[in-house]
Amino acid sequence: MAARPMTRQLLTGRLERTLPPDWDLAKRVFDDSKRFFLEHGLDADEAYAMAMTSSELLENAVKYGDWSRDAAEQITYLAEIEGRAVTVEVQSPVADDPGALRKLDDQIQWIRGFQSPFEAYVERLKLLSSQPYREGQSGLGLIRIAYEARGLVDFYVTPDRRLAMSAVYQPSGLFP
Repeated sequence: MAARPMTRQLLTGRLERTLPPDWDLAKRVFDDSKRFFLEHGLDADEAYAMAMTSSELLENAVKYGDWSRDAAEQITYLAEIEGRAVTVEVQSPVADDPGALRKLDDQIQWIRGFQSPFEAYVERLKLLSSQPYREGQSGLGLIRIAYEARGLVDFYVTPDRRLAMSAVYQPSGLFP
């Protein structure tokens, strides 16, 4: 008799934070989100991967957000578990720069163009290793989310000009 695959059910939940654009908050968001994911049914590896996703998206929001418009602007962080999906979304103000949005879209499409995110990860590492070290944009953050967290990365611009970056993860072994 074949062993029956283990099934589980996630607990529906939502973790929301409004945060200033501060690099030092990434560790706190990592810890808070990891605890949230564990409490809602993700295993330790999944919770770590989604906490890493949270941290990467938050760091991108701090790094690339348009903080020149309004000093009081904040980052909106949301982790949500509903049904069979885990979603992490981070919103930050976006500059009126179609070129930057096109570059972001190109990077996401580049990742999706591979058979697997692992192949994109290896290609990016090869590219980085063939160039002199430069501080700044390695392009690994979104690829890590796709590969390590098995997240589907996407973005949209809200009507009030905020960039919403998200990653959706669908754990296996869940009750239908």
